[in-house]
Amino acid sequence: MAEKYNFISYLRAIAAIFVVLIHASTGFLYHIDTNGFNWNYANWINAATRCSVPIFVMISGYLLLHKNENTWTFYKTRLPKLIYPFIFWTIVYLIYYFYRYTNFETLSTEKIWSIILDKVLHGANAHLWYFYMIIGLYLAIPFLRKILIQSSTREIELFLVLWLISMCFTSKPLYSVMPKFDLTFFSGYIGYLVLGYYLSIKEFKFNMNALVFALIYILMVVIGANCTNLLNQDAKKLNTFFYNYLFVTTAIAAGSLFLWVKDAVKDTKVPTWISGIDHYSFGIFLSHIIPLNFLHPLISKYFSTVWVIPLATISAVIVSIAITYAIRKLPYGKYVSG
Repeated sequence: MAEKYNFISYLRAIAAIFVVLIHASTGFLYHIDTNGFNWNYANWINAATRCSVPIFVMISGYLLLHKNENTWTFYKTRLPKLIYPFIFWTIVYLIYYFYRYTNFETLSTEKIWSIILDKVLHGANAHLWYFYMIIGLYLAIPFLRKILIQSSTREIELFLVLWLISMCFTSKPLYSVMPKFDLTFFSGYIGYLVLGYYLSIKEFKFNMNALVFALIYILMVVIGANCTNLLNQDAKKLNTFFYNYLFVTTAIAAGSLFLWVKDAVKDTKVPTWISGIDHYSFGIFLSHIIPLNFLHPLISKYFSTVWVIPLATISAVIVSIAITYAIRKLPYGKYVSG
């Protein structure tokens, strides 16, 4: 990777680790106890890491919205890199679901096909929703590129402001207090693509850039964690509104962390371990649920929560790298591993 893109390796590694941290900690949130250590520990981790998926999307915007490829070339080059892993991991998680969560021998053929259809339509595992989102975004990229190339920086900034506003209009908890304006053109994950592109063309020059971006990120984490605590004081069902992927605090956290890392690691050499996580980041994202499901309860037998989440995360990342490496060694494995 070119030297000027070294920070992308850091961001991919951070985003991959953050995704595993979310899944290693979220289980503690469902047992709502806003005064308890376990719940608050998991709450702060989630507030800090929910910018993970947005960062992955921003990286795509940063790297792909500049490429001068015609629409069909882009589709032929990029979509197979998503579709082949989507098919492979859907099959893997279908098998895993039937093995782990059902008594397969007792299921009727009709029930088996019903489960398969539901999971193909909506995701064979919860985290595979990412495929359904990112494939849609990739279909839009060639057209979005044409719009952005013709847009001034001011116009892109206006789009991003409208995108942030649309997050309020399209958030269900705010339906009762927001007018029903149709801002769907500005809403959704496409804003993260545009934000990634915007950060590739916009220079921010002021004293102590990295410190300012770090403080903004930390502020968003503090707001997200504290507001989530207040929101769940008397809740019977977990409410993560303030660090949902498509909310203002998460968007600002993602943008500020992106810029913080970009400024902090410029002109530095990427360490081998960061480069390794970067190289296997998509594979980590896709495979980590399986090792995490086995490692998390095992580690919980011997360690307290304060250690369980980081140890489960580290071990799941290592095993996921090994799984991805092994799959890539198989014939055609590099096309499906992620």
